[in-house]
Amino acid sequence: MPYVLLYQARNNNRWFWTADQKFTSKKDQELMTWQSLTGLYQDFDNLKQDYPTRFGAKRADGFFALNLQDRKTLPLSVKPDQDPEPMKAASRYVITVKQGADLYYFRKSTKTFVKSANANASIWEELNAPIELAEKILQTKTIWNKQKKCDPSTLRIYDLTMGAFVWDPATTDQHALQANSLYRNVRRRIARHLANSPRLDDKAAIKHNLPTIDLDLEQILAALDVLIDSLQQKPSVDHLLNYYDKSVTQDLLHTIELTDTEMLDASKIISLIKETRVKRRRIKDLSIFLTALANSFDVAKFLTALETNPSYGSSYSFKDKDTADIVMGIIRQQEGEQV
Repeated sequence: MPYVLLYQARNNNRWFWTADQKFTSKKDQELMTWQSLTGLYQDFDNLKQDYPTRFGAKRADGFFALNLQDRKTLPLSVKPDQDPEPMKAASRYVITVKQGADLYYFRKSTKTFVKSANANASIWEELNAPIELAEKILQTKTIWNKQKKCDPSTLRIYDLTMGAFVWDPATTDQHALQANSLYRNVRRRIARHLANSPRLDDKAAIKHNLPTIDLDLEQILAALDVLIDSLQQKPSVDHLLNYYDKSVTQDLLHTIELTDTEMLDASKIISLIKETRVKRRRIKDLSIFLTALANSFDVAKFLTALETNPSYGSSYSFKDKDTADIVMGIIRQQEGEQV
């Protein structure tokens, strides 16, 4: 059954991940779909790494997998257990404080303590992050000034899975606790890895809508030849423009200024001026274009970048002697068979 990636904002607006790798609230956009929930979970972490700007500002608990058939949503903040053998449930940690006899839970996004753990509290799967945050909370006066009924001395970290407090700044060996927690997490990840035999799985594969490219390198090189040749002729173009401006135009203007009107054939003079100005305009247009090109296009830098790019080379130097001997032996054997 198909799934799509959904982000739900606090105002309940819904944003969907599209085929061109962005979030949209428009219903007419083509959405990225996954044929299995496992595939969506696997790609979700990769998408967050590939597009940190588009995912970074969003709440971790706002992402869901939306089933397009029954329209049900599943939170992506907690991944399904895919281990081949039953393993101990992952811990879920919250930062707590007491307000009188009641227990309150820290909400990271608002930097406040709330009464409900299930709906509003920040929850961590690893212990290191909440310990670091709890230490900062103890030193942050603005948090305690806003919630004066909360007692800072009762700040603790609570394991929702085990149903027990696991961190107390007054009695806990914090560094040992962090090391033990990190060790347990690493052991758990390695155990999962070793339990999974190598396999190929096409369920998570997605169809990419690739852009159509109408480009040919030979044609681009031909165009480059024209541009470089044109730039080489820029001095000649500038010389011609100067010739028309400083010589021809001045000759015509001074002729009109210093010659009696009766001695000039007005129609011929006008025709000559028009013909001269048309020729000058063609040269002027070329000069404008070539000047802009010369000011913005560093030919030497461009050609140097192409010349020094190793991808345009036709050779490769082996880095490992054993691999080189094996590969070259295969090539020589093949060449001998062809002869």
